Amino acid sequence: MNKIALFCAVAGLAFGALADDGLKLKFSSTGPDKYADGTVVMDGEVYALVWVKEGASFAGIKADGSLVDTANNALMVAAPIAKNGRCPTVVFFVDEADAKTGGSYQVFLLDTRVSVADAAGNVKIAPAGVAPDGSLKVVKSSAAVAEATTDLASTEKAAAVSGDAMAAAAIPEDIPVPRISAVSVVGGKVVVSVADTVPYLQYTVSGGKTPAKVDQADLAPALNGDADGLTLIVNDPAENRFFKVIQK
Repeated sequence: MNKIALFCAVAGLAFGALADDGLKLKFSSTGPDKYADGTVVMDGEVYALVWVKEGASFAGIKADGSLVDTANNALMVAAPIAKNGRCPTVVFFVDEADAKTGGSYQVFLLDTRVSVADAAGNVKIAPAGVAPDGSLKVVKSSAAVAEATTDLASTEKAAAVSGDAMAAAAIPEDIPVPRISAVSVVGGKVVVSVADTVPYLQYTVSGGKTPAKVDQADLAPALNGDADGLTLIVNDPAENRFFKVIQK
């Protein structure tokens, strides 16, 4: 990840105090920005600054956070800065050595929400944010917001992002095929242990009365995977006796 500073603008911030060398880009959105499901973006959701080569277009981000087209697109910085359903005023400072020419700098809203369960089985949904090195961990979908402006004196904000604008992230190739490693019944619930999962995809369980008809979908809350495996709990198996793990 390039070394890029990010400044959240507050009253009294002197933009002229930033380093003279390099490129300064300002951005904000009016909100409420929305996910593909129509809900308002959560606090801590990620906005990303992307360079798009002149004559090319943004080809998208994969579910694991990597870019689809690394030749014509570059992820400059991603930051979990959403607040009150929008991107607050932020200034990206791109060091002269990292700045790119022959293209434009565009800002994208990302959906990085993950579903995880605690020890009691309660499911929590929250943005995954970014890794310690600034890279993306999970991307469900993305939408262009606007080009970042070099006019730091401008007060114009980008229009709100509609959920319809969000494009689903591409699934990386050669991902492992999830498999059930164990099944047990505890207190009337079916506990399904799943191996070969990845953290940037979600998994659930389908079931049926016979192995030939496992068509009862979403019997367990969908959860993001883990490199060490995943436990899915079917609280009410009803008449289902055979189960299959499904990648969402």
